[in-house]
Amino acid sequence: MSDRRKAGSKNRVMAYIAAAVVHLLVIAALLYNFSNNEPRETIDAFEAEKIDTVKASVIDESQIKDQEEKLKKADLERERKKREEKQRQQDELKKIQQQADQEQQKVIDLQNKQKLEQEKLESQRKAIALKKKKDEEQRKKDEQIAKQKAEAEKKRIAALKKQVAREEEDLRERQRINKLLAEEEAERLQREADRRAKERTTTVMSQYSSKIEQAIKDKWRVAPGTESWRVAKINIKLSPEGEVLKVVVINSSGSQDYDRSVETAVLQASPLPFPTAEEDPSAHQILQDININLKQ
Repeated sequence: MSDRRKAGSKNRVMAYIAAAVVHLLVIAALLYNFSNNEPRETIDAFEAEKIDTVKASVIDESQIKDQEEKLKKADLERERKKREEKQRQQDELKKIQQQADQEQQKVIDLQNKQKLEQEKLESQRKAIALKKKKDEEQRKKDEQIAKQKAEAEKKRIAALKKQVAREEEDLRERQRINKLLAEEEAERLQREADRRAKERTTTVMSQYSSKIEQAIKDKWRVAPGTESWRVAKINIKLSPEGEVLKVVVINSSGSQDYDRSVETAVLQASPLPFPTAEEDPSAHQILQDININLKQ
């Protein structure tokens, strides 16, 4: 119950109690007045009788009787009025008492109602407090569970990161090894290719060198009586199509006629047998600048 509601209920109770007290005070005052009025009427009646007794000594008996009759009637009237007043006051007191009892019963009923409301509110307060306590316990339990889950998730993620790091390291190591193996394989294949290419180039060059030498010899005319030991070393510059661009004797045979006959034979044999780039690019390039030893 809020402080405002408590204060309102308390004020209502005080108001009913104050009303009951006021009614009780009114009842007490009326009773007091009734008690005080009764002796005064007795004194008045007594004095009246004394007066009537004095007067009786000077009037005749008839008048006395009349007077007595009047006094009796007056007494009866006073008694009747006293009884009626007393009855009226009693009825009023009874009515006031009934009202006071009703007010008191209202106060009691209100107190009982407030007691029930307080008990109900206390029960509700206890239920709310119990629910709040259970909710708080559940909240703490949920927080603890969430914390445990978060810690477990954190550990799982950490372990997963370590596993991923290990796998990445293993992958990098495998890639490094594979790269080394691939590089070694590539080098091996390149060496093998180079070896085969070199062998092919050597073979092609040997074949075409022989063909070139034979083509030159087919056009070469040596003067009769020329010594068989003579050898002329010549350098021939060829175009990509085998055309002779230039011929130079780089080691003379010792005979100018011999050397000139060699140069003439080379020029006459042009174009010389020559490998294409598709057949062998290296031989095609190397044979464009070739040295040949010509001996008859």
